[in-house]
Amino acid sequence: MSVRSIARKGFTLVELLVVITIILLISSLFLGLSTGDGGGLPAGQRFLASSIRTVRAMALMNRGPGNTGITYGNRYRLLILNDPDDEVNHLRQFVIAVGGVSSADLAGADPNTITNTSAAPYKWFSPEPAQMLPAGVVFVPPASDTQTTMTLTVAANTRRSIIGQMADNSVATASDSPVTSPPWMIYAPTNQPMALAAMSADFNPKKWYYVELQGSGASNHLGRILIVLAKGVVRNTGAGRAVIDVASDSKFAALSLRPNGDVSMTLDADEMDKAK
Repeated sequence: MSVRSIARKGFTLVELLVVITIILLISSLFLGLSTGDGGGLPAGQRFLASSIRTVRAMALMNRGPGNTGITYGNRYRLLILNDPDDEVNHLRQFVIAVGGVSSADLAGADPNTITNTSAAPYKWFSPEPAQMLPAGVVFVPPASDTQTTMTLTVAANTRRSIIGQMADNSVATASDSPVTSPPWMIYAPTNQPMALAAMSADFNPKKWYYVELQGSGASNHLGRILIVLAKGVVRNTGAGRAVIDVASDSKFAALSLRPNGDVSMTLDADEMDKAK
């Protein structure tokens, strides 16, 4: 048998490189990747949507802060950092927080009487470490936040997040304000269940905006929930003040939290209109 009659097997190095290049090009088209920006606005949408769906899954599984036994009064939140003095992480860092009361900590108390989310035995924990939005992507706070402004002037009532107060009668405290719009809490991400009041300065607790899902997985807010993101840069402009520099009104994206707790994503400016 001649050597030429033997069928060639395998690929050459050049062929493999061509295949890999094609795969990378297709991936960049479908995933919205761009060099150096971590995926930009589409990636930011996906990151937050994935985190909200994780929160929803935890709610449906009734996952609480206790390692053993049953938990009561559970709350499931996605937190977004609101600290203008932290120029690197302000409006870019986010984390999941789960709160509740473990049956082991009830000490005979009626769980229905425990409504103060800031006081023991109510405890909070984060099942995952805090994460960051892609480079150059920031959360646009609601219009009620006067501490952080935008250099870009956009039409009134557009391209600002909308996060209404809680739908239930939660107690407002110095550490947790569910009755405001947007709701906020003072929290330090920890993987060990801890009362908010126990988070001393050593834990470096900060203020976070949040969206919350019920134990059924549905939204626990009054009205429409719209989380707006922008392609921009956050600058600290003084104690407790910040500015978001945005180049144009096309540099925005948004996620809507549906009443059932699922999310939808959009780049349509009309859908980022408070009046819609």
